[in-house]
Amino acid sequence: MGKPLTEELIIQKTKCSSLSQIKNLNLWGSDIDDISILKQIPNAEVLSLSVNKINSLKDFQNCKNLQELYLRKNNISDLKELKYLSGLQNLKVLWLQDNPCAENPDYRKIVISYLPNLSKLDNSQITPQEKQESQSLNKNFSQAYQNDNEKQKSVLNEMQENQSQLIDNEMANDSQQFEKKNQNIVCAILSLIKDLDINSLEIVRRDVLKKMEKFKN
Repeated sequence: MGKPLTEELIIQKTKCSSLSQIKNLNLWGSDIDDISILKQIPNAEVLSLSVNKINSLKDFQNCKNLQELYLRKNNISDLKELKYLSGLQNLKVLWLQDNPCAENPDYRKIVISYLPNLSKLDNSQITPQEKQESQSLNKNFSQAYQNDNEKQKSVLNEMQENQSQLIDNEMANDSQQFEKKNQNIVCAILSLIKDLDINSLEIVRRDVLKKMEKFKN
């Protein structure tokens, strides 16, 4: 269990009374897992938070002036977290080495594709070739996203067609059941008519004529 990054801890380390004035913060190996206070440090340019227990990059998106970010040996496991850094146009140096996400075989390509303005990742400069390869990866991501959308549309259309077919079948079944019910009633009436005398038949005739007049109206 880690601990939050607090104003007291920051002031103690930087000797600065105003969080908004802090540009450089180094809290290496401080057992930190909660960095939500970073939204109060919008002018930070260099953040060194290696060897902690940070598991998300979300709170760094508030540091619009960030140029260097050191997060070696933390608990960041999902490379999709990089989307929170994609709006940091000044970010040039990033260290994510020794995080679970760095075990991905395409780790460098994926990071560069998210952050094309980077000049250095971990302990290596980013080469023009790596940037070119990351652009290809971006195209693949875009194509995969497009394919996923097409698959979703296809599945949705199929579901709608199945639903329409189901409704049509239900209506057809209802119609068939209604017709069968009418046939049973007619058969029952015809079987009873055989046993009626002339007066009873006249009563039936009048009721039938009244019923037919209602349908006409």
